[in-house]
Amino acid sequence: MKKWIITGVGVAVITAIVSIVRTSGKKGGDDEMPVAVAQQGDLVIDVLEGGNIQALNFLEYRNEVKLPNGIKILEIIEEGYYVTEEDVAKGKILVRLDQSELEEEIVDHDVEFQQTEALYAEAKQNIEIQESESLSEIKSERQKLRFALLDFQKFVGADAARETLKKLGLPYDNDTLAIYEKEATDLIVKAFETRRGDGNPADSEEGTEVASFALVANDSLAANVNFSSFLNEAELGDGEAEQTIRRMRDEALLATSELALVEESVEGAKRLHQREFITKQTLENELVGLDKAKLAVQRSQTELELFRDYEFPKEAEKMLSLYEEALLELIRTKRQKLALMSQIYAKYRSVKRRYELELKKRENLEGQLASCIIRASQTGLVAYGGANTDYYTSRYYEGISAGATLKVGQPIITIPDMSKLGVEVKIHESHIKKILLGQKVYITAESVPDKTLVGRIAKVAVLPDSNASRYNPSLKVYPATVEIDGTHEFLKPGMSAKVEIIVDELADVTYVPVQSVFVENGEHFVFRKTLGGYERRVVKIGSHNNDFIELQGGIEAGEEVLLKMPDDYEPAQVDKSRLARRNLPEPVVPEAKKSKAPTVSSDERKPGTDKNA
Repeated sequence: MKKWIITGVGVAVITAIVSIVRTSGKKGGDDEMPVAVAQQGDLVIDVLEGGNIQALNFLEYRNEVKLPNGIKILEIIEEGYYVTEEDVAKGKILVRLDQSELEEEIVDHDVEFQQTEALYAEAKQNIEIQESESLSEIKSERQKLRFALLDFQKFVGADAARETLKKLGLPYDNDTLAIYEKEATDLIVKAFETRRGDGNPADSEEGTEVASFALVANDSLAANVNFSSFLNEAELGDGEAEQTIRRMRDEALLATSELALVEESVEGAKRLHQREFITKQTLENELVGLDKAKLAVQRSQTELELFRDYEFPKEAEKMLSLYEEALLELIRTKRQKLALMSQIYAKYRSVKRRYELELKKRENLEGQLASCIIRASQTGLVAYGGANTDYYTSRYYEGISAGATLKVGQPIITIPDMSKLGVEVKIHESHIKKILLGQKVYITAESVPDKTLVGRIAKVAVLPDSNASRYNPSLKVYPATVEIDGTHEFLKPGMSAKVEIIVDELADVTYVPVQSVFVENGEHFVFRKTLGGYERRVVKIGSHNNDFIELQGGIEAGEEVLLKMPDDYEPAQVDKSRLARRNLPEPVVPEAKKSKAPTVSSDERKPGTDKNA
């Protein structure tokens, strides 16, 4: 009976072991594997980084002297000296640089600057002279134009001149002259602007308009006027020509009257000669007088006809032509003077630009000379170098000390504002999406580990730090600034500090150590400890920090999970085509302590296996 009982118990134990093995799908023998218990509670999601404490506000003195070989430090105040308010009031010298080479450069530049200044003054004076001469010449041509108009009006009469000029489209009084001059000046200016802009005024509307104006103006309009019709149609006004015609008519009438008297006298002389009252000589004298009277009549009539037919049209056309020429001469003078003033202004602008550059260079040299002596302007602790000097920039610059040579822009000393401190940290690209402005931060200075300070994220860079990736292109870190709340006397710039950025605070969640979660075929899983060994269990993960990861499904609180992958576990082969069809993203492996939790990638899996949980 006992034998059957023992046999039954043995069979039962064997059956239980087989059942456990079938349930787990894995072999036993993992009693010594490290395990952890899934916990239920609050979980703080944070990012841990290291950095240096810096003053958020500081006064930084840099080398502003631009010499090819740099400039040497003659004197510099010792590092760590505290600048007091008395030092600021007295203007205490903090740094003195060697300014001898800079003074020589200033002396050499003075000669060139004086020459440029003389040319600039001459160019300004030349503008005033040429403007005055140009205005005088234009004024003279304008006066000649008015006189030409008056001469034409005087000769043919004001009304006749007005009507004639109106028909020709020419200005006929002072008002229309002013309008004509303004329009012509506008066309000239447009032509110069077009030439300056396009280089070919004939290709533009303005250039065509100016060319048309010149063509019309160069044609003689006076030649097309029929001045003889003025006499026939009685259009001639009461001018000089009309007075000349009247005088000639009067002279012809007087000659005719005198001829009639002479003819009557000759007839009387003939009668007296017949009666022998006068001699033949006397009669001949009377006949000679008659011939003279006839000639006088003929001469006066001829003069009148010549003036009406030839002299009047010629003089009228001549005076009108002189008026036209005066119009053109005014425009030509304006064109010439505008071209001349353009050249003078161009030369002036060139000289002025050179003068301004030389003046700016002189002021820059004087400013550099003044920067060779740096005086105290703010209280605080003196520190050598710049506030943001890092490893790469410190290698580029020579160390700060008396006798050292400074490069352009090199930080010399910095006086930080101790009332506002912060921590400069570099966030790895894997965490940068979690970091937001205003997030709460806990800061611990390594020199004072027993005190924890509170701060906020004040600034996050948009682009990664180029210096950090100079020697390691795959490293992408983003500079960020943590602002420390309050003031703390024990903090000093340059101290190393650790910061804990609080990303999220999860309440009542299930979480396990990050090294207990693995990735395979795009799935996250853990090894749950069982009575007979372990069981591969697929889980759904949530947020994580450096130590723990949230599990949103697959494991319950209180269950035990392995902290490393069992030695006898064979990962399944990754079907990359299946992952591609499912459009799965790259597997996300929570950051874990690599020495404790080795993860298995698809490249490490044995080919030919296909074991899925």
